[in-house]
Amino acid sequence: MQQVTLAILAGGKSSRLGGIDKALIAVDGVPLINRIYNTFKNDVSEVIVISNGNNGYAIEANVFPDIIKNCGPLGGIHSALTHACNPLVFVVSVDMPFANHDVYNQLLNLYFRANAEVVVPRHGNLLEPLFGLYSKALESKVTSILSDMQGHPITDLLNAANTHYLQLPDDFQTRMWFYNINTPDDLKALEL
Repeated sequence: MQQVTLAILAGGKSSRLGGIDKALIAVDGVPLINRIYNTFKNDVSEVIVISNGNNGYAIEANVFPDIIKNCGPLGGIHSALTHACNPLVFVVSVDMPFANHDVYNQLLNLYFRANAEVVVPRHGNLLEPLFGLYSKALESKVTSILSDMQGHPITDLLNAANTHYLQLPDDFQTRMWFYNINTPDDLKALEL
């Protein structure tokens, strides 16, 4: 087991889903947060959840809110880096029902091989920064980026850090690994 913290980002406003807690949406009868937890819990030494709402998740994890409010996903990453006990943080968005264990292992291998600060998957022209490895040492860099309280895209951090990309094929299977649920139609598509 690696000294890695799994940080499940569950703090989005979920406005396109009517404000419901995405973490509790069930896919194949299992809440999204449990699906991610069950996939990765044996590979990490700590699990935390970054959420500004519900604290009643049925998993063994401490729940922390954003420290710098209203800064989107980068604010969630900041809170994860601040609260993690380990030097390496595996960030996963709660709305990825098919997050892949093998891709995590590939990210981990690249992280150590490249001596990186950040490793995220890339397929085609798409980056997947909400399924990535981040060095806890980046906490002050993220704090600096967010200091203007304007909110920033995660790419601002990727561009400022020693970031490496895990190139994956741009095919149906890869897209499903990173499929995320943002709208009722995204959820409905899984029922077909």
